[in-house]
Order: sequence, then structure tokens, then C-alpha cells
Amino acid sequence: MVNIDFPNPDWIVIRQTLSLALMKAIPITIGRGAAFIEAHPAYRPILDDMARLAGESGAGRLITDAGSIIFEPRTLAPGRFRHDTGHVSSAVELLLFLMPALFHGDFRSVLDLGGVTHSPLSCPTAFVKESLLAALERMGLYGSLTLRRFGFHGSGGGDMESRVYPREARGGRLFTGGAAPAVTGARIFISRLDTALAELEKGMIAEKTGVDAKRIAIIEIMESDGPGNGVQVFASLRGIPVVLFREMMLYDRNGGLAFSEEALHEGIDGLAGETRRLMNGELPERLARELFPYCVLTGSETPPAGGSAGASMTRDLCGMML
Repeated sequence: MVNIDFPNPDWIVIRQTLSLALMKAIPITIGRGAAFIEAHPAYRPILDDMARLAGESGAGRLITDAGSIIFEPRTLAPGRFRHDTGHVSSAVELLLFLMPALFHGDFRSVLDLGGVTHSPLSCPTAFVKESLLAALERMGLYGSLTLRRFGFHGSGGGDMESRVYPREARGGRLFTGGAAPAVTGARIFISRLDTALAELEKGMIAEKTGVDAKRIAIIEIMESDGPGNGVQVFASLRGIPVVLFREMMLYDRNGGLAFSEEALHEGIDGLAGETRRLMNGELPERLARELFPYCVLTGSETPPAGGSAGASMTRDLCGMML
């Protein structure tokens, strides 16, 4: 059994470790993984859904024990998968968990995932569809994602379908050359909340990012099971479509509505900072981290080294497992 032990793991490196273990069908222990979950209990429902999905699909046994996460995977056969998440989990995280293994299948897989499609603990479907999958296509990794119904954190009720095809891997240069960075617009999604909030966010985005207000769309989601709010900025960098995002946390740990104006300002300020860095030629860290394992697997150019602890953990993980 391989032991992966980071002093301060985050959720992304935990999920990436489990994904690569599933892809390679090697038993793994993530030291301090369960300790992370105990310290950040919001991620427990996602890990529980991953464990259930692994069991239902024959992908293996995933448990926590003595402060560690233990995964004993089996080879995942391609096919059709169906899973509904809890109301505070993430269907997108389940897709990201399975994708590396399914790219190595012999034929197409279809994932029908219900529940939470938009969670502040993960990335929105637009990021996966319009940015991550678009970049992976340039490496010979093909997939699709269709959002059928929005499902927000706290209420669920969403539905999405993803298709993952056998790899036609080819190395390539993704991060050098290409067109200059550009921001093309922004979208604000709001559901079962006063649209005055969206108008406030629109003004903040225009002021803090420089995006023309005429290019900021407000989209009110009429059919959903509960309130939701997300902001997305659309850009491109070296020909790679980029979706910057913030999904607003609207519920507390007890399931009650807990909107925070302070958190709203922090979210928009963070989004504005990412936008400025992108315009200076810096690939967003979240996209870089999601792409890094696939770049190594396909022999493609890897993203420029980031200096954060999270980026370093993803690079180190790939060095250990790939």
C-alpha cells in the first residue's frame, strides 16, 4: 500500500490522490486525510458520496481510519454510472474523481449525476465544460458535460450528464505562445434571492475587474430547489478558455441561510485579483492544478510552476504517483 502524507493536505490534493489511485488501481493511504475532514467537516458529505459511488460502481473500498483515508481500488470498468449526491455534496467532485480512470477505459462512459451541481466547495459546471475539458481536448482527452438542471449547495435537486471517451493522448504545448490574455465578459447566476443582490454584484465586478457592465449578464434561475448565487468571469489565456468563478456560500453548517456581506466582498475581491493576475499572463491556480496530472500523463507541457502550497502539493503528488 502506498502512503501519501502531506503535512497540511487540502481537499484538491486528497481528491487527486484518490483519482490517481483509482486510475492505477493501487491501494493507498492518505496520512492526515481524515484529520483534514475532521477539521473541515463541510467536505465529509463529498467524501461519503465518493465512497458510496466507489462501492456501487465496483471501484473499491474507501474508508477513514485512525486519522487517515484508506482506498483499496479495483480496476474501474467503463460503462454507465448513476449517482445522486446529498444536498451539501458535489456532483462535480464525483466527476473529477472518476475522470482520470475513465479516460483510460476501452470505450465511452456516461455519468448521470444528480444533486448539487454548483457548490462553493467545488467548481461550477461551466469551469469543467468550457475551460477544463476544452484544455484537455488539446491533449487528446475528450469529454462533455451537459447541465440539465441547476442544483445549489444546501438544496440539491440538480442534474447533469458527462461523457468521457477513451484517451487519444498526444503531447502538446499549451502554456506558451498564443494570443494575449483577454476578458470577454461575466455572468451572474441567482436563484430564489432578491435580484438586487445580482445588481450589486454586477456593479462590484465592473468596478473591480474593469469588465464593461454591458458584458455582465444576470441570469435568474427560475427552476431550482433552493437559493443559489454564483459569479463567473470569462477570459482566455494563450488560446485556453478560462472561467474564473466564485460560488457564494448561502448556508451554515446547520443548514440555515447565512448570507454574509463580508463574504460577498471577499469573494468578489478574490475574483478581481485572479482577473488581474490573468491579464498579467498568470494561469489561475485552480485550472493549473486540475490540468497538471493530465499534462504529466500525456507528456504535454506542464503549467508554469506556482508558488502556493497547494500547487506544490499537486506537483509533488504527480512526482510520487506518475
